[in-house]
Amino acid sequence: MDRTSQTSIPPALAAAAAALSLAACTHPAQTGAKPTPVAIADVAQGPVADERVGLGAVQAYNLATVRAQTQGPILEVLFTEGQSVAAGQPIAQIDPRPLEAALAQDLANAARDQASLANAERLVARDTPLAPNGVVSAEQLDAQRTQAAQLRASVAADAAVVQRDRLELAYATVRAPAAGVTGLRLKDVGDLVGPTDPQGLVTIAQIQPIAVVFTLPQADLPAVRAAMAAAGPAGLEVDADAQGSGERIDAGRLLMIDNQVDQTTGAVSLKAVFPNAARQLWPGEFVSAHLVLGRTADALTLPTSAIQRNDRGTYVWTIDTAGAAHPQPVSASGTLGGRTLIAGGLKAGQPVVVDGQFALTPGARVVAGLRPQPAPVAAPSETLGSLQ
Repeated sequence: MDRTSQTSIPPALAAAAAALSLAACTHPAQTGAKPTPVAIADVAQGPVADERVGLGAVQAYNLATVRAQTQGPILEVLFTEGQSVAAGQPIAQIDPRPLEAALAQDLANAARDQASLANAERLVARDTPLAPNGVVSAEQLDAQRTQAAQLRASVAADAAVVQRDRLELAYATVRAPAAGVTGLRLKDVGDLVGPTDPQGLVTIAQIQPIAVVFTLPQADLPAVRAAMAAAGPAGLEVDADAQGSGERIDAGRLLMIDNQVDQTTGAVSLKAVFPNAARQLWPGEFVSAHLVLGRTADALTLPTSAIQRNDRGTYVWTIDTAGAAHPQPVSASGTLGGRTLIAGGLKAGQPVVVDGQFALTPGARVVAGLRPQPAPVAAPSETLGSLQ
């Protein structure tokens, strides 16, 4: 059987090769060596917000279904779909004629009972002085007084019936219960409506102010509650950003934290209120809700792609004034939206390599020949937290 021969390397030659290899790793930059193309960015310094980001759904601050409070056919619809209405503005007109007839009848009954009461009180006033002389019996006087009391009660009942009739007549004009924007019309002219109609005439959504309900992991709950306690009556700031583009839509305040954590998802719901002066938030849309727990005035940050790790910890490649790259240990305190917060090891304006680090060795000359990769958009669950 043929066997492959193995040639042994003399120890002296192996030691020389190792020395040359170490020298090449330690001093790779030679005069005239071709610079390594990399992407470079400067360490930035400025205010940074400690945020918690969650997916939020926009909701109307108040959502009311307008229903008729009296029964009858619709004579006129007094709004257009999508119209902004004020509280108390007429929405529809129900046929008032049956209600007007009932009011007229009850007014007549009230007038009859008032006339009867006046006559009964007159008889009591006339016969009261005659009773001691025996002209009118005590039994007769008591009966007259009882009748007068009954008629007074009837007059009071008539007043209540008339008040009810006037209220029913007022209900014939259906009015907006709150200011907002009307939705699709649910009833037409001629439809019979009433208090038991489950569909209603139209919905009205109050969008100024407007609410956003969003969720955060239960692990964020202690930090959120502590920040709320520290903020006091002013409350915590919440920013609403458009999905996808990340464009800022509106700024509001945190209103409340739900009273329980969803055990199926381990998330807690929070509600924020926004003025929505420009009406850019609309019920039903999804936004990224950024809950600001605090701000750091002069934080050092750099693109997260600059961060490298080895067995000694976290480091970045810095560029000196001669254009040579050097590894620099850093202390990173957290990440936010594709950027890393630096607690130590760098200074503002210092250039660092953000792409192309794999081809670098200590002292290698570099040239900005690569285009930096765009920073990733913060995911809904991304928060400012410690690096693992």
